Amino acid sequence: DLTPHFISEPLSTVQKSGGPVQLRCSAEPSTARLSWLFNGEPLDSKVGEVEIQSGALTIVSLSLSASGRYQCVANSSVGAIVSRPATVSIGSLADFDTSAKPAVAAEEGGTAFIGCKVPASNPKAQVRFQVRGKWLEQSTDNYLILPSGNLQILNVSLEDKGSYKCAAYNPVTHDLRTELTGRKLIVTRSSSGGFRILHPPAAQRLAVPQHSSLTLECVVSGSPPASVRWVKDSRDALRKGRWKLLHSHLVMDRLEASDSGNYSCVVGNEFGVMKYVNYSLTVLEPASISKGLQDETVAAGATAHFWCDVRGSPAPTLTWLHNAAPLPLSPRHLLTGNRLRIRGVTQEDSGLYQCVANNGVGFVQSTGRLRIRPGSRPVIVSPPASITVVDGGDVTLSCNATGLPGPVIRWYDSRGLITSRPSQVLRSKPPKPPQATPGSAVMEPTSFSVSQAGSSSLHVRNVTPEHAGQYRCEAINEHGSAVSKAFLTVVPVETGTKAEEMVPGEIAQSDESDGDFGAETAFSSSPPTKLRLDAAYPAATEKASNAAAPPEAPIILSPPQTLKPDAYNLVWRSGRDGGLPINAYFVKYRKLDDGGGAVGSWHTVRVPGSENELRLSELEPSSLYEVLMVARSAAGEGQPAMLTFRTSKERTSSSKNTQAPSPPVGVPKHPVVHEGTNNFGVVLPDLSRHSGVPEAPDRPTISTASESSVYVTWIPRANGGSPITAFKVEYKRLGRNSDWLIAADNISPSKLSVEVRNLEPGEMYRFRVIAVNNYGESPRSAASRPYQVAGFTSRFSSRPVTGPHIAYTEAISDTQIMLKWTYITSSNNNTPIQGFYIYYRPTDSDNDSDYKRDIVEGTVQY
Repeated sequence: DLTPHFISEPLSTVQKSGGPVQLRCSAEPSTARLSWLFNGEPLDSKVGEVEIQSGALTIVSLSLSASGRYQCVANSSVGAIVSRPATVSIGSLADFDTSAKPAVAAEEGGTAFIGCKVPASNPKAQVRFQVRGKWLEQSTDNYLILPSGNLQILNVSLEDKGSYKCAAYNPVTHDLRTELTGRKLIVTRSSSGGFRILHPPAAQRLAVPQHSSLTLECVVSGSPPASVRWVKDSRDALRKGRWKLLHSHLVMDRLEASDSGNYSCVVGNEFGVMKYVNYSLTVLEPASISKGLQDETVAAGATAHFWCDVRGSPAPTLTWLHNAAPLPLSPRHLLTGNRLRIRGVTQEDSGLYQCVANNGVGFVQSTGRLRIRPGSRPVIVSPPASITVVDGGDVTLSCNATGLPGPVIRWYDSRGLITSRPSQVLRSKPPKPPQATPGSAVMEPTSFSVSQAGSSSLHVRNVTPEHAGQYRCEAINEHGSAVSKAFLTVVPVETGTKAEEMVPGEIAQSDESDGDFGAETAFSSSPPTKLRLDAAYPAATEKASNAAAPPEAPIILSPPQTLKPDAYNLVWRSGRDGGLPINAYFVKYRKLDDGGGAVGSWHTVRVPGSENELRLSELEPSSLYEVLMVARSAAGEGQPAMLTFRTSKERTSSSKNTQAPSPPVGVPKHPVVHEGTNNFGVVLPDLSRHSGVPEAPDRPTISTASESSVYVTWIPRANGGSPITAFKVEYKRLGRNSDWLIAADNISPSKLSVEVRNLEPGEMYRFRVIAVNNYGESPRSAASRPYQVAGFTSRFSSRPVTGPHIAYTEAISDTQIMLKWTYITSSNNNTPIQGFYIYYRPTDSDNDSDYKRDIVEGTVQY
């Protein structure tokens, strides 16, 4: 396997200015060539600054210009991949802030807190203290250097009084910064003045990477000592045994995602006085890939697909690379969520693709290889020649084409695709058939000229003026098609010859290719139709209809919107005809309201089977319409095709039609398709048309079904030309970084609503809908608006179990205070609340009648 992959990748590092830096990288196979990128650009060896050797990059003397992001690139004959970025930075240590308190007081036997504002440092500085002239570099029994850099002194004695200075040490640059003016600790005699929470002074919000260690600090002073306990989401934080208590601090050695939540340090004394300080902890999860890229092999001109499922908290950003270079934005490269589609691939698209996920906490990538099967579009090397023939004569048209794989050649006349085969040529009555019974028909073989792959001859016998006109030869393979045309002119016989009764001639076709390639295998949505029987042969038609099936649904090609406010061009292509020619199409359409309900009545138009376009006129502007159409043959009506479309806004005009609108009338006509792009009924990978899958349904609406279930209701859109066979509903729980899960699938296409059960009380959800047909799944609909499950256990809500916690109060003026509180729904039966009542009275009053009440609506907490 020549696909490169990394054995080791460069690592980020911090070095002092002027110091050397070496980055290492290795990859397999051993033949892979290694190069380097600096801030995304190719890096050349610069004498005196950067030296590049096999598997190593050396910065001789680190400077600001050499600091940045380095990546290793491994290149082979298959393609190139790029490593994770390694950041090279210069170590630094800032100066201390000079605005520190000059003195700190503490009671004897109590706790002292010496604050330290650690200056900015790269990497993180090591904190130490100068205590009465001696250095304290690590914690001791009574002196705790907290992770925040502050100093806590336990069981303060008179010996602890004196001068304290905070210092910061950079382990890379070896710089040491010390506060210019320290703080003086004053020790007073103990008193019964109550207790205080010295640190932190206010609620804290923390975001910490997963698997890190963490200390939630809570420094308490007072005499006698107060009791300290920690709660997480109103429950004992120590109950599961994962957290440990260090004096009054809460310690965790290895954080997990489940440790996210609200923590409170609750301090109380024997008199029932309680105080709180709150922490809001978010555990950051590094980016990860649950389903990476898989190797793909596709034919040239086809569409390649790559999927990359990522997760993490915060949500990662996804970047796509092709052979170690950012993927260019173009109409061929389509990015939809975690999916990459490359349309019309060529050999230049082959190589290695990487999806790179990064959320600032972690970096991860996945690699997949794209192989392109060689091939070429058809080229007609010997086109058919226009010819003039006498009425009643014979004519042969020939067409030769090249391409890889060998193309299939088909013929078209003014009526469409010519489908009769050599063994199914219907011999009609010749001009003077003395031996034939009038009106009879017999099967007789016809001669064909057969040459090489990609060659076809069309034979027309007993030519009549009906056969005159344009004939088209089309060569098609999986990479494209080519068309050439010729004209057949029919002239009358010599003057005096009595014209015979006009009878249909016979047409047969011979196709030669590589033997196993045909429209039915390469383009399954458009198989070759069977022999076309004219109305002149009712017996044959009746016999064939007994063995034939009704036609399949037409394939609608027109888009779901029109630029015209009062008209819409409906364009389609026939599906499989079931063995008999399509006689007619029946198109029904009506107006809908924006919610999908019917407003107008159905209007029906009959379109001849030879047509494939219908203009719907006298429509209303800015309106939604629904279309149903079926194909009809002698075997009956087939499956319906469905489409919804919108008309555009009405343009301002000086003159408007004031007549009352009459029922819209469709005027069928030939499709407006340019000659060079007309596919004449054969399915091609046309990038401007639909892929065949349905359109995404409209955004679903959600309504309550029961205390733990909801009804999801939706409106389907266009079916892509093939009937919708099922719907699928997905749901996602909000607030927990959860994935989209399947709520219900294989929903009958006749149902536009489903009940989703077993939802968790109090949780919020979003829902989305997918339509499915024979071509695959539609894009996901827009997600519903958030829906919260009430979680009723009876007709009435349960009362809250645990009331709000008053965090603290703060005087704003002589007559106003600010009150802040917390309320945790998970500790209260997940009971939804409508607001809070606040009762208050003067402290010198013992009468309940003195209470006043304020109402705060909603779930705000202030």
